[in-house]
Amino acid sequence: MQFQAKDIQRLVEIQKFRYDYLFLKIGIKPEIEEVQKTGHTHLYSFKNLLEFAIVNTANNLGIGPKAVKEILNFLTTNNDLKDAGLFNPEKEIKASLHYADSKDGKFFKLSGSSISDEDKKGVWIGKGFDKVREVLKKMSNNEGDIDISGFVEEQKNLKEISAMKLDDFDGYITINLGRIKDMILKKIK
Repeated sequence: MQFQAKDIQRLVEIQKFRYDYLFLKIGIKPEIEEVQKTGHTHLYSFKNLLEFAIVNTANNLGIGPKAVKEILNFLTTNNDLKDAGLFNPEKEIKASLHYADSKDGKFFKLSGSSISDEDKKGVWIGKGFDKVREVLKKMSNNEGDIDISGFVEEQKNLKEISAMKLDDFDGYITINLGRIKDMILKKIK
């Protein structure tokens, strides 16, 4: 399956200016063919189409561009979502993405019957846990020079947040990934 910009606009029900915004500002890159020449069109995959739909929904819910980029990164790198078949047009998925913002930072959590292992429903840290991410990255690269100042406090906050249930937060936004995928598939057929 491949799609042009006009297909994305029609299937996601967005105007050209909105498509341009999502393409340029959020940075959804065509998987099949990205062209630099005038008069030629980008070719997008089903994964790209679904990214446009999910990111557009998140943006419509009031999630800002920075957080939307984090959501896009989360969607494309999360193994639970890959295993569940989010970007596979042949596979049905029952999953929701929850975006919560606490005093300690932002995080994403997955839920739904398509996501494996109830205890680890895909917690992913966002803004506010920079030190934890930095230390983990350096550890995975076997770098010996690691500054851990601030790490312990962030790790404690992260442990507390990841143990929390969604109802424990002041607020969160839920994006029903399965429903968005179903609606896109219905429009394609």
